[in-house]
Amino acid sequence: MFLGIDIGTSKVAAVIADAAGAVPAAGQGGLTPGRPAVVSLPHVADLPAAPGYAEQDVTALLDAAWAAVQDLPADLRRQVRAVGVTGQMHGMVLVDAHGAACSPLITWQDGRSAEAGFLDDVRLRTGYQLSTGYGCATLAWLVRHGAMPPEAIGAATIHDLAVARLSGLARPVTDPTDAASWGLFDLASLAWDGAAVAAAGIPPKLLPEVHPCGSRAGALAAEMAARLGLPAGIPVAVAIGDNQASLLATLREPEKELALTLGTGGQVSAVLAAGAAIDWRKAPAAHEYRPYPGGRYAVVAASLCGGAAWAWLADSIGRWMSDLGVVAPDRDELFAMLNVLGLESPDIVEVRPHFLGERHRPDLRGSIEGLTLGNFTLGAVAKGLARGILTNLRDMLPHEVLMGRAPALPSKAGLRRGGSATGLRRERVVASGNALRHNPLLQRAAEEVFGLPLVLTDDCEEAALGAARLASELCEGR
Repeated sequence: MFLGIDIGTSKVAAVIADAAGAVPAAGQGGLTPGRPAVVSLPHVADLPAAPGYAEQDVTALLDAAWAAVQDLPADLRRQVRAVGVTGQMHGMVLVDAHGAACSPLITWQDGRSAEAGFLDDVRLRTGYQLSTGYGCATLAWLVRHGAMPPEAIGAATIHDLAVARLSGLARPVTDPTDAASWGLFDLASLAWDGAAVAAAGIPPKLLPEVHPCGSRAGALAAEMAARLGLPAGIPVAVAIGDNQASLLATLREPEKELALTLGTGGQVSAVLAAGAAIDWRKAPAAHEYRPYPGGRYAVVAASLCGGAAWAWLADSIGRWMSDLGVVAPDRDELFAMLNVLGLESPDIVEVRPHFLGERHRPDLRGSIEGLTLGNFTLGAVAKGLARGILTNLRDMLPHEVLMGRAPALPSKAGLRRGGSATGLRRERVVASGNALRHNPLLQRAAEEVFGLPLVLTDDCEEAALGAARLASELCEGR
């Protein structure tokens, strides 16, 4: 058995799975009835912060992660042979010489680096399209504003820090999936871009050492083994970013599939074939290339408003009804009604769900277009919003990737040549997230927009499961 831990933005999760990625069901294989091999807990770690800041308590995050592991069946914990860890990407925590946190976790939602002119200056200096909440943007802001704690000697993601605690490392290490999420990371050499780091004003010593994806960080320390009920000395993998961990869990034939998830935001990912050539430095800001296990790359497009846009419609209806003195149904009932109305509507209006802007265009705002005197119905708006959410994501990905080819590269003549074929065409969209799972209107919109059948995953806590699968490879000698 293999343990996966996920430290997310609002909750933590722990899962135990076998080498094939199967999670034992409660009451089977000697498990106690009612004690499943998957545990999810809210961590309630958010800290009061200034407007635009987003910080979380490191101790609360780690204690919640350990509590989730302790809630797993004791008999399964004793069978664990390796541990994998994942978590929220982009964010960073500072550590001192003893490996203790000396700052809160500054999360991916943090916006302090969005102050007027700061990011534009850092982008100009480094040549990288850093976004707010990216670890290197946050580090550059702290250094420039003299806000770096004097005892800080390094920085890490929260899951890098968790691995250090599990394996007794004096200082956290990272892997390419997480390092790339901070920016200022060279995807060709899979190393920090020293010139860009210096240009941003970041002391190089703050950046964690990069280890290969899926490699061994160390062995489970006796103290942590006793606390968590795990065998001491088993290998602990270097942490992996939650996007790549989720792809490992959900994709069975990565080069034939697109991965789609709708949470608060939305994300669509495509894994490229091994050896695919990419011009990552010239990628449009709407999508990015990320390292992926096995020496490959994933192309990822993320919207700031995915499931949140869908919730916006239901919440707006509720407010309108309240303004009119009418008691509104609860949100779940409104969602159910919107699904029925949208699926039955002969009309559709165009909804652009940029309510929070986008990372590549913070100035974008939502809009409704194509209105006539007769088509402004709830069904038409629901149908248009569902398509708009999915169209926004589709249009952020390169067309060649959607067709199963590597992205086009510039030729010597300055003309773009078609991407190299992988021999495989995308055949399906593999979907996860409650917004998709519980809304058939969004499911239909996904199939229509991508022109592919939609397959909903059976797995829960995909990121934690992906971390467990990565850990299993430590015991297979790969």
